[in-house]
Amino acid sequence: MYYPLLILVSMTAWGFLHSWLASLRTKQTAKYLFGEHINRIYRIFFVGIAILTLSPILAMLVYLPSRLLWRIPVPWIYGTIMVQLLAVVGLIVTILKTDIWAFVGLRQLKHPEVEEKKDLIVTGLYKFVRHPLYLLVIIFLWLIPYMTDIVLAFVIASTGYFIFGSIPEERKMRKIYGDTYRRYQQDVPRIIPWIKYK
Repeated sequence: MYYPLLILVSMTAWGFLHSWLASLRTKQTAKYLFGEHINRIYRIFFVGIAILTLSPILAMLVYLPSRLLWRIPVPWIYGTIMVQLLAVVGLIVTILKTDIWAFVGLRQLKHPEVEEKKDLIVTGLYKFVRHPLYLLVIIFLWLIPYMTDIVLAFVIASTGYFIFGSIPEERKMRKIYGDTYRRYQQDVPRIIPWIKYK
């Protein structure tokens, strides 16, 4: 079956698009082409494009024919679902620790300078890893109790994006926060707790 490969290719393309749109260079190019007012809508445009382009991939996971690879049996499934629920709670708490309205791009509609002026968050789960949202999503995905070939392809591609997509994001953070972020990189692991690597 070619469907798992289709999911891998689709997610890889999505990851490249997402990282390209998130880069400072792309945002600066948009500012050059459309003027300073683009700062007001760029983040919400970015989030909208991310959702719009991810939706067909998620639909493929639901509607494409698939082959069951494994199912987590009782009683282990209760433990894995509990860990998934904790991951969801962690995601909510971590997103709330940031400015959620700026996260989705709504605050920028009135205050376009908010992204440049926000403080680096180093508390909460950010004390343990620099990208706690990525870690929590990875945990959630790998504990899906009913794993098919196309879902596994999605999980592998997503994990790859979080690992490799965080590299350009780290460069962007160094440009924004300078030495403060470099020190943070030295003190706190990127995605996996207790494993320090830039």
